[in-house]
Amino acid sequence: MSESDTFTFDVREYGAAGDGAELDTEAIQDALDDCAETGGTVRVPPGTYRTAPLRVGDDTTLHLDAGATLRFVRDYSAFPTVESRWEGWNQVGFHPCLFVAGAENVAVTGRGTIDGQGDYWWEFYDTPESEYPDGLTERLAEFEARNDKRDDVSSFTLRPPLFQISESENVTVSGVTLRNSPFWNTHVVYSENVTLHDVNVENPEGAPNGDGIDIDSSRFVRISDTYINAGDDAICIKSGKNEEGRTVGRPAAQITVTNCTVEAGHGGVVVGSEMSGDVRDVTVSNCTFTGTDRGVRIKTQRGRGGVVEDLRFDNIVMRRVACPFVVNGYYFTDIDSDPVPVDDGTPTVRNVHFSNVTARNVSYAGFFAGLPERSFEGISFSDVRIDATRPLDATDVSPAMAENYDASHTFFCKSLGDVSFRNVEIRTPESPAMAFEEVESVELDGLRFRGEGRGSVVTVTDVGTTRVHGCRAPDTEGAFLRAYGPETRRISLSGNDAALEGRVETDDTATDVVVE
Repeated sequence: MSESDTFTFDVREYGAAGDGAELDTEAIQDALDDCAETGGTVRVPPGTYRTAPLRVGDDTTLHLDAGATLRFVRDYSAFPTVESRWEGWNQVGFHPCLFVAGAENVAVTGRGTIDGQGDYWWEFYDTPESEYPDGLTERLAEFEARNDKRDDVSSFTLRPPLFQISESENVTVSGVTLRNSPFWNTHVVYSENVTLHDVNVENPEGAPNGDGIDIDSSRFVRISDTYINAGDDAICIKSGKNEEGRTVGRPAAQITVTNCTVEAGHGGVVVGSEMSGDVRDVTVSNCTFTGTDRGVRIKTQRGRGGVVEDLRFDNIVMRRVACPFVVNGYYFTDIDSDPVPVDDGTPTVRNVHFSNVTARNVSYAGFFAGLPERSFEGISFSDVRIDATRPLDATDVSPAMAENYDASHTFFCKSLGDVSFRNVEIRTPESPAMAFEEVESVELDGLRFRGEGRGSVVTVTDVGTTRVHGCRAPDTEGAFLRAYGPETRRISLSGNDAALEGRVETDDTATDVVVE
């Protein structure tokens, strides 16, 4: 045996059968434990390995050959209780199927498959608790007693994630397929320097809480050349919930997502709603989102607190997405609300830029809603094309999960500090194409409207300043811009098509507006 062979730990040599029938947990875990003592590679040859949860330690490469499958058992009693973070709170719950915890210098590689057999767990999700097995009821009662958490989220979100990287550093995942997770598919939490490259993440439509990849209070994370088909949000960035998340205070930061393909899911790239420990310095580029409920989505609510800032989304193509752009400060709450006092629970969203985005065959052009007590600011679009002509009844998805909002094809903005659109083309079957309410500053530079609506292209209601530059009046009837509300103060026109100058109108409520 060569020197290099002494650092390869073949699970077959440890007694793993790989026949899909025998339980191979002990053999595989022994190989992983021995490898962690010296460093090296645990090799999983072709075959189906039925196993209970596994843990990967330091200096270990877990390599799954093509044709190798780790298939986790359909038995809740085989999953020990561990401490981790579920949906923004530190709690106890079921051990992840594959767990990298408190480790460094770890890799999961190869062309094999990691299968969580999530359908076993999903059935319990829709089952009345009175019909749970006695043992499962006891486990959940234990979790509830130890966790002392109260939320609108069911305790059975404590199902195990398929693959969790926790409190770890220098972890690489490449080549493998991760599918059928009981809960979130891949969860990176409290970790640094994590790379996921050329990975397939697959959960069926409707898998409850079947997120693809969740980056949670982690830094220096890179996701590239990865395919995701998720039962919930595809790539999600989080940092804890409410007061506990702010106290823990570990942001999700320095994150890049590039060259990824998302097919189905609730959102292509999503921030929140657990973002109380801050999310910052995120770049998403060269991606395609097809058939997702939303494209880029930021979701928060009063009580979360935290800051979401300095996010850039560039070179993205979306198709058959219900709503391509969502920034929502009213997640599951009433959008029609008065200002409340600003405190530690008031969230902040600022400096979010979208460029070189094409969104075709979408239903809702966009939804942006900050809070009246703290406007979201620094929102900008450049070189964006939106074709929002897909019928609204093509989807049963609301654009934003905000209450008391009548959804339409319109690009809707409310309670923003400033928002700008440069070289943006929008097509809607109705008017207005864009509606702004209670916004301090709106800038439209080179806006082109391709729709057929007969009303105003743009409406502004209680907007402090509206600047319109380099725009052309469409070949439709009605005003290009119509102003409403006593807080609408100034509309500035420059460098536009001559025909546009006479197509700015105000109603009786906008008596003090100055058009210049």
